[in-house]
Amino acid sequence: MDKTIINNIIKLHEGYHEEKPEMVVSCGGRFEILGNHTDHNHGLCLASACDLEIIATIKGNKSKIVNLKSLGYQGDEIDLSNLEPEMSEKATSSGLIRGVASYLYSHGYKIGGFNAYTYSTIFKGAGVSSSAAFELLVGYIFNILYNGGKIDTLTLCKAGQYAENEYFGKKSGLLDQIGVAFGGVVSIDFKNVDSPTIEQLEFPFKDLHWVIVNTGGDHSSLNDLYSSIPLDMKEAANQMKKRFLGDASLSELELVKKDLTENQYLRAKHFYQENERVKLAIKALNEKDESSFLKLINESRISSTNLLKNMMVGDKYVGSPLEACDLILKASDNEGACKINGGGFAGSVIALIPSNKFRNVMYTCARKYGDENVKEIFVKKDGPKIINKIE
Repeated sequence: MDKTIINNIIKLHEGYHEEKPEMVVSCGGRFEILGNHTDHNHGLCLASACDLEIIATIKGNKSKIVNLKSLGYQGDEIDLSNLEPEMSEKATSSGLIRGVASYLYSHGYKIGGFNAYTYSTIFKGAGVSSSAAFELLVGYIFNILYNGGKIDTLTLCKAGQYAENEYFGKKSGLLDQIGVAFGGVVSIDFKNVDSPTIEQLEFPFKDLHWVIVNTGGDHSSLNDLYSSIPLDMKEAANQMKKRFLGDASLSELELVKKDLTENQYLRAKHFYQENERVKLAIKALNEKDESSFLKLINESRISSTNLLKNMMVGDKYVGSPLEACDLILKASDNEGACKINGGGFAGSVIALIPSNKFRNVMYTCARKYGDENVKEIFVKKDGPKIINKIE
C-alpha cells in the first residue's frame, strides 16, 4: 500500500477518534484460480491472496466497545458485552465484528474494544472476498491486541466463516477465508472440513499477468441464486445417500441421474470435473506446464457456463461475467485464459494474460468497464499483518 495513502488514513483516524493510532494492519482479498463452488461440498480448490486489500489504523481502548470507521461509510459502534446475533446487523460490518468476537470468545480467547479507521481497495460485492478480508482483519486485530498473536490461522478463518454464516447471513464455505489468511497460492482439500489440508504452492509463470475485471454487477444481492448451487449439489449427494458430494464419486452420480433435476445433475457433474481440474492444475504448477494450466482455467469457465450456470443471470448476457470473458479472449486472440471469480452470476472475472497481449486486454476492458474496474493484480505472499507500528 502506498505510504501516502497510509499517512492519510492515519490523519483520518486522528481526526475521527481524536487519538493517535498505535499501528497499521492490512489484509488482502483473494481470487479463485480453480475450484468454483466445490468448497461447500468438501471438494478441492486452488486460490490465492491478492494485493487488493483493506488497511486499518488501530488502537486498543481498554473497553468492550469497538469503534470502527470505514472511509466513505458511517461509523460502527459495537458493544462486545453482548455477543448474541442482532437481526438489525444482518449483512453489515457490525454483524461480522460481533460474530468474529463471539466465536473467539466461545473458544477461550480474549476479546476487547478498539478504535479503528479502514480503507479498502477491494471491489465490494464482486467476488474478491471483501467480507472475508474484513473478517480476517478483525480477527487479527483481536489476536494481536488481546491474545499475543497466539490464535492460529485456521481458527481465525473459522471465526470469519462463523460470523459470515450466523451473523451476516451468507452460508459460504471456508475457501474465501483460507484464501485470504494464508497468503500466496494455496491448494485446499476440504475432505475433512474441520481440518482441511492446505498446501502453499509457487506460481512459476513469469510471463503471465493476473487481471481482474469487475463487470459492474454486484452478486451480494443475488444470495438466492448463489445458494441454489450448494442446495442442488447437496440434493444430488442425498440421492447417493451421502451428506456431501465429496463423499461420493462421478460414477455414483451417474447411477442416480434419473432421480435428479437437470440442474442438480449438471451442477454435481461440474463438482467432480472441477476437482479433477484442481489436481491437474497443481501438477501443471509443479511441472511449470503453462499451456496445460491455461487450458484448465478455460475448461473451468466452460463448465461454469454449461453445467454450473453461474456466468450470467438467466439469459442476461449484456453486462454479465460471460460477456467479459468473451471480450478478454477476443482481445488476447485466445492466447489467455479467464473464468468466473467467486460465487458468480455477477461480479468479477479473473484472467491470465500473456505479456504480448496484456496491454490490449487492459485497454479493451478499460474502454468498456472503466479504468477503476480493470486491475492487474499480484499474488500477495502473506495474510493479515502489521505494516507499520506508530511510535
